[in-house]
Amino acid sequence: MMFNYLRQEQFQKGQRDRDAGLLPRMQDESYLSGYLKGRPEGLDSTIQYFASVDEYLIWKQRTRGPWS
Repeated sequence: MMFNYLRQEQFQKGQRDRDAGLLPRMQDESYLSGYLKGRPEGLDSTIQYFASVDEYLIWKQRTRGPWS
């Protein structure tokens, strides 16, 4: 029971840090789960398919529509 409380506390701490815009400050599994849960994939999930940031920026410039 005590371990579940500690895990939940670390999980919530990870969520609070994420919501505050802080970088992860711990390597605890529960903390990182809270930090990453519900977080949008963002640029990391897209840029991994390009060999360099420059190639990503070229692609992004080409694919940007007039509304962007």
